[in-house]
Amino acid sequence: MAHDELRRNSFPSIRAKLLNFPGGHVSLVKDHNSGIAELILDHGEKRNAMSGQMMVEFRDCIEDLENWKEGKGLILRGAGCNFCSGGDLDFAKISTPQDGLDMSTWMQNALMRLQMLPLVSVCLVHGPCLGGGAEMSIFCDYIIVADDVKFGFVQGKMGIITAWGGGSRLVQRIGHSRALEVLLTSKIMNAEECLSIGLVELVTPSPVDVSKVRDWLKTRLFLPHQITRSFKTIASNTHLYNYGDALKLEREIFAPFWGGTINKEAISRNIKHSK
Repeated sequence: MAHDELRRNSFPSIRAKLLNFPGGHVSLVKDHNSGIAELILDHGEKRNAMSGQMMVEFRDCIEDLENWKEGKGLILRGAGCNFCSGGDLDFAKISTPQDGLDMSTWMQNALMRLQMLPLVSVCLVHGPCLGGGAEMSIFCDYIIVADDVKFGFVQGKMGIITAWGGGSRLVQRIGHSRALEVLLTSKIMNAEECLSIGLVELVTPSPVDVSKVRDWLKTRLFLPHQITRSFKTIASNTHLYNYGDALKLEREIFAPFWGGTINKEAISRNIKHSK
């Protein structure tokens, strides 16, 4: 049996183990009119640190979104004063290397599935966003930070490395040299520093206004949901394939649109393109 299949078969036992560490909640709110969902971390007494229970709920919400066929966009955010301060260290105090491997397997799976969703995703980051919180944010397509953000991959100072795939994803996002610098220094960056290295797309004033983030996202979601989801799928899969396979995927997604209902309706409107 392949290693990946072995890991998949272990998910029920990992779920049971994580549920032994309660605290906080992860909620999902879907707006069917706009096609935008909000995924909200809520563990106020611990600055939205991810408990084992929250890790389970987070992955369950991603599975729900995978089945939302009309969705177009997703906002990942925290309730209250910040986005996420990382993993809840209570269960780290009594964990073994096997527990660490299980947690890493669970969260890498959840975050990879977040990245691969056919929804255009944006993470709203405000307040302290450290360690695991920083890892979670970079699996979204876009990051918007408030001007009060404190953003850092501080895992090295905690005697560990990135647990949830954030090291590999950071290289994809900002390149080898910059990613290595961020990881090696454990530097806690402010909003302008995040912007200067290409980690985030926009800085917004605090306190954060979620409606403005929603409006920002809507400007990228005006196309029919089938088109939006297809572009997102192409963009998400490209790094997983060699160039030839990526082109093959793109033409296979393209073909059903050619001469299809959406294509014919667009042509009938005699659309004029302008700046």
